[in-house]
Amino acid sequence: MIGGNQAGGNSRDWRERLSQSRDLGTGFAAPGGEFTRALYEWSFTPNGKILHSLLKGRRVVELGAGMMSYGYALASGSGAKNYVAVEPFYSDIQEKSILSYLSEEAGMGERIPYKVVGQDMLNYLENEPDNLLCVIACGIEDCILPGPDYRKKVENEIVRTMEKDSFFLSSHSDLFPPFLQNLEITFPRPSNPSVFDRIRLHGGKDAFDRFGEAVSLLHSI
Repeated sequence: MIGGNQAGGNSRDWRERLSQSRDLGTGFAAPGGEFTRALYEWSFTPNGKILHSLLKGRRVVELGAGMMSYGYALASGSGAKNYVAVEPFYSDIQEKSILSYLSEEAGMGERIPYKVVGQDMLNYLENEPDNLLCVIACGIEDCILPGPDYRKKVENEIVRTMEKDSFFLSSHSDLFPPFLQNLEITFPRPSNPSVFDRIRLHGGKDAFDRFGEAVSLLHSI
């Protein structure tokens, strides 16, 4: 987080805080992607490989993707159909990060189509069809959202756009879509096992009918 002695650091307007963090080359409220990185690294562990099953063949959209390419890496490593990074402030950095990842990891895994959208998450979701996506949100906390009305609209759009048997994957995120069953899993961060991360899986009947037994076993660990 930006220090309070710098212009904009104490602003109540999240856009001003994010704008300043961009100028400094840093991130506010984890736009660097550490929570997405934790999910990506966890996906290589025996328990975390469930993420591969949940994302395989999906149209994966990451809200507030930030500056790092871990969302693309997770989607690609899981065999997703494609990946969209929705990032209004760091889209150019996100694009460079994915290109760097593809260059460094050439031949290491399957490349999937991707798109980086420099657009607000609500505007993006409002233009997607019904029952199509698998949505990921990492670090989308209330402190970076304009307000409760905005959050409610985003949550409703997530429910509308989700493929019927998919989950909304929410890590350290305050987005909590209505009318969906949810299950929370905690896991030690692979790069620092003393730190525990959490992910909530939000889904409807079709998602839990298909994957419920597997995710419930992880919930009980």
